[in-house]
Amino acid sequence: MTQTLSMSVLYKKLSAIGFPKRFVQEKGLPSWWNEELDNKPVAVLEGAGHIAQRLHLDLKSLLAENQAPQFKPLLHTKFKYHQQDKADVPEVAHQLASRVAEVVADTIKLEFKPIPSDPHQVRSEIVAKHPQVTLYSLLDYCWEHGIAVVYFKNYPKNTRKITGMIQWQYDYPVIVLSSGKTQPVCLAFDLAHEMGHLALGHIKEGILIDDDIKQDSDDREEIDSNQFAVKLLVNSFDNSLGNKKFNNAQNLKNKIFQLLENDSTIDPSALALNYGWYNKKYFALSMKCVNLINAPKEGQKTINKFLGQHLNWDELGDDNADYLDQILGE
Repeated sequence: MTQTLSMSVLYKKLSAIGFPKRFVQEKGLPSWWNEELDNKPVAVLEGAGHIAQRLHLDLKSLLAENQAPQFKPLLHTKFKYHQQDKADVPEVAHQLASRVAEVVADTIKLEFKPIPSDPHQVRSEIVAKHPQVTLYSLLDYCWEHGIAVVYFKNYPKNTRKITGMIQWQYDYPVIVLSSGKTQPVCLAFDLAHEMGHLALGHIKEGILIDDDIKQDSDDREEIDSNQFAVKLLVNSFDNSLGNKKFNNAQNLKNKIFQLLENDSTIDPSALALNYGWYNKKYFALSMKCVNLINAPKEGQKTINKFLGQHLNWDELGDDNADYLDQILGE
């Protein structure tokens, strides 16, 4: 096999299972790789090793001439689907997110401290240290409780994505967030939802994957995790704006600040998002209000800044450090 092995052969095999050539070059191969190595069998064999490890593939199947590459088996996994076609499993996204969780956990030693099942208690613990329940304060709370959090969305372009995932590694959970909505409050809600799964005992081992997070889910665990997140973020102000129509985002903002005059622990942008959560036809207006209140859309940077502060890069090893640098890059 090594006599005929070339990157063109591997690219073709990988493309057939959802990994385009460019993605493999940018995310599957180490940063030092160059095209001069593509037709050198010994170098390609080494490259295949990197690809298999980074894309969570079985190396033997990748190298076999008449076999499609096979993903490595995942831990026991609980899937939360929200699309009608549940046969359309986003396996590529599952596998890549799982590999990210593995690498993160390999260099971070944490002691998991269970989260209270009452969101009001969690909220009280957070505001005892922080002025508001925000993405930043949620992240601080998670890391203090031995919960690693990473933002990752570098999937192949046409791959069906996921919104969130919890994966137990060693004795603690790693939360992977992947939403394309990177406003801090949007990622705060997704994080609070995943925290709800943990707090309510929906996952105690293995993997839980949220295909998407929807308000109209009929899954009991999703409903309960949504309610946990809502109470954590907006306390008793859930749906406090009802279905009232606002002429523009500024009017909505003014009403929100009026409502929150006596409760400074609630992030106003969370109440704007809450309005859109219950009123889908006004969701675009609610997001305009979110951006008016908190313009930056860089919540993912806050998440991975926390991660960077906990990673022990010296223990990662050169290849995993190179992999994380590529896979988590902007």
